[in-house]
Amino acid sequence: MKRISLLAILTCFSLFFCLGAYSQVINGTYAIKNVETGMLLRIKDANKKEGTPLVAYSPVNWKCMTWDFNHLGGQTYQLKNLFTGKTFQPNNSLSEGSGLEQKPLNVEATNQQYEFIALDKNVYSIRLKDTDLYLTPSDKNGAINSEIILAKKDKNKLQQWTIYEQHPDF
Repeated sequence: MKRISLLAILTCFSLFFCLGAYSQVINGTYAIKNVETGMLLRIKDANKKEGTPLVAYSPVNWKCMTWDFNHLGGQTYQLKNLFTGKTFQPNNSLSEGSGLEQKPLNVEATNQQYEFIALDKNVYSIRLKDTDLYLTPSDKNGAINSEIILAKKDKNKLQQWTIYEQHPDF
């Protein structure tokens, strides 16, 4: 009986440890890279103008491709671009196919809050909070400056993202 209890305790501890390994709070500045295309999230042409689209771009250690993660609770974050000091949100309705555009930060705006759902170690799907819409490159081949859109959940790697710490000088 003691052997079974010990085994049950060890199994629960192992399960708790494994699940917790992927749910740590993200702190710092990161590049966000698409698993399928290898492209990073960037404000188009590093433009500071409100309404500029969020696009895919080849990896470079630039401020315009680096995001400061502001943890809001759970797995929810608001992202601030290091170059522009702004974030992004849907450009029109909260519907599938909507593009994302740059806007000033508003901590209370749920359309600027993103859930980083851990799929594997350092691999996430990124869902717009309180919706069933995920960040998705509009071009599956990863063309430079192709828009990032919102789409319903898909089972391919196009909706999978990794992050890595980035500290650009310019």
